[in-house]
Amino acid sequence: MENNTRSKFDWMFTGQNPTDYFAPSCTTGNGHRYSHQQPPLTTTNVRSSSLLPEMTTHHSDRYPPLLPETHDQFNPYNLCCCNFHAGVAGFDHHHRSSLSDRNLEIIFDRLNLSSPNHHHQTSSRNNNLGTVFSQNPSYTNNPVINSHLLQLRQQSKRTVFSTSLTDLRGKILQVAKDQEGCQFLQNKCEEGKPENIEMIFNEVKDHVYEVVTDASMNYLAQKLFKVCNERQMRQIVVAVVRDDDNLTNICLNSHGTRAMQKLIEVLTSAEHRFLMVSALSRIAVTLTKNTNGHHVIQHCLKSFHVDQVQPILNVVADNCLDIATDKSGCCVLQQCVLHAEGSSKERLMTEIIENALHLAEHPYGNYVVQHILGMHEPDATAGILQKLAGNFVYLAMNKYGSNVVEKCLKDVPDNQSMPIIHEIIHNPNFLLLIQHPFGNYVAQSALQTAKGSMKEMMISIVQKEYPLLHSHPHGKRVLALARNSKPRGSHYA
Repeated sequence: MENNTRSKFDWMFTGQNPTDYFAPSCTTGNGHRYSHQQPPLTTTNVRSSSLLPEMTTHHSDRYPPLLPETHDQFNPYNLCCCNFHAGVAGFDHHHRSSLSDRNLEIIFDRLNLSSPNHHHQTSSRNNNLGTVFSQNPSYTNNPVINSHLLQLRQQSKRTVFSTSLTDLRGKILQVAKDQEGCQFLQNKCEEGKPENIEMIFNEVKDHVYEVVTDASMNYLAQKLFKVCNERQMRQIVVAVVRDDDNLTNICLNSHGTRAMQKLIEVLTSAEHRFLMVSALSRIAVTLTKNTNGHHVIQHCLKSFHVDQVQPILNVVADNCLDIATDKSGCCVLQQCVLHAEGSSKERLMTEIIENALHLAEHPYGNYVVQHILGMHEPDATAGILQKLAGNFVYLAMNKYGSNVVEKCLKDVPDNQSMPIIHEIIHNPNFLLLIQHPFGNYVAQSALQTAKGSMKEMMISIVQKEYPLLHSHPHGKRVLALARNSKPRGSHYA
């Protein structure tokens, strides 16, 4: 009889407890055991099935603890209670939640954990919970488990550094390298106690470069900058600007650039600002042309008075063309023009206008020219139009220059836009422009901007080319706009 008392579930417990059998053996008519597949359900009421043993306080004797890696595959409660489908005969939807709750209690008890409805016991249990549930992703969909895990994590973060700051004397830099330790030190900075701030400052002031460029410690640096007094701030500024190479690396670093922006933001002393601007002006060209570094220069322009950033503006003006044709530099140049005043602004404007034609057809420089046109300053606008005169059709058929020509047509006054339209429609290449992938957009803008006799002339020219344009992929757009823009009473077909 003993040979015939192997459980239908013994295939699930191979290697766990082979001497603990609790159900008759399951064999087929030809003597083969179900060794590789799940035995079929033979009851119409799964909840009362004899296959599911009665739950008692000693179920752990019946089901010995499973290894974490086999928990999903060999957990009888998953098979018997958790993985029901609505189509299974006898399944009662009313009791589904109670089964899930009971399974949850079993899971926590098997892990030697208290139920989510009770207070958790020790940190070692927290570790067990995290390990098991990370290996069993199906459990993370349970809202009760998710809530319990969140509570455990929050308590773990609160209790990691229960010691006082004085106990960490001489070890603050090491603690700051840990993410949770860094958060602990940030909280101490936010408390605003001078003695705590002084202790943290003294241990990090000689390691500023390491702190501000670290993925975790740069947040501590930003918190510390906000609460430092004048004496401490001066030491930090001196440490940052002492070496141009280190300062460059800090500004170009993805973490260091954020710390530098925060430092610039909190500088209030004229002396500190002067030291910072003097150092940044020496490396301004490098910073303006970097995706991280240009944010530092722009933050100076926004945070400091224009007189205080004059050295930076002078460097930008000296290298205007080089900066304007850079992906990041064109953004900095636009901000320089926006914030500059007096002679600084005039110098920048002059450099841009002198190079307007070259910038207009450049992938990045065209944004600078459009920015100047958008400022609606008569002298600057007139200067740019003068530099571009005679080249509007050429620019209209350029991918980047076409944007500049459209900006001219839409943003400049009528007395300045009409000469542009006149140049375009009287150019021998006007028909080619209409059929061009970029030029057709300029033709449409010119047609929308033109007024009076100039508009009628343009419509007439376009309509005469109907046989050539009506089936052209680009020309038909201009033709359709011309037909829809006809003045009332027009005799054009």
